[in-house]
Amino acid sequence: MIMLISFISLFVLFLIWSILMLQKKLDHIDNQCYSKIKITKLKTKIFKGLTFLASAKFVAILCIILLIFIENKRIPIAIIINMLIMWGLIGILKKTFKRERPNINRLVDEKGYSYPSGHTMTATIFYGFIIFLIIISNLILPLKITLTTILVILVLLVGYTRIYLGVHYLSDVIGALLFGSSYLLLYIFFTYFILNLI
Repeated sequence: MIMLISFISLFVLFLIWSILMLQKKLDHIDNQCYSKIKITKLKTKIFKGLTFLASAKFVAILCIILLIFIENKRIPIAIIINMLIMWGLIGILKKTFKRERPNINRLVDEKGYSYPSGHTMTATIFYGFIIFLIIISNLILPLKITLTTILVILVLLVGYTRIYLGVHYLSDVIGALLFGSSYLLLYIFFTYFILNLI
């Protein structure tokens, strides 16, 4: 019940956030965020590496590795299905909102629409699902806390890299975090609690 309430709450927040974005009421926040970014060669190099960790190519490779090396095939299959659904949803959302990408401090080339951030959604849903698997695993509590903290920081950093690299607004990233988190909760609810696939 708590999971469903959380899903609904996050989804409603995403809808409200999206309406504010469409009405351009978030433009001031987006512009303020960009004005505070300081670009350096070192940060650019690091953030390009971090953002790659949430690219479709990298995540697809990880999914194949998990499928090969994990004995319980239901887990990697659940992850792959999760990502396929998510990539489909990203395409639908981007075509629905049709927000143009920012043209400020563009440090990498990206095609397609801006809202919500695909990399941030990928990081939220992929690494978020890994966090769930860690939580329900038999690992000792300190290791669970450590791994979970690292992955949460990674997701947030991926979001920031998209703004730093000039391919997304702050509102794109927050929208992706809200939708990605709500979808992830729903996916976990069905796969783990209803269908018992994991």
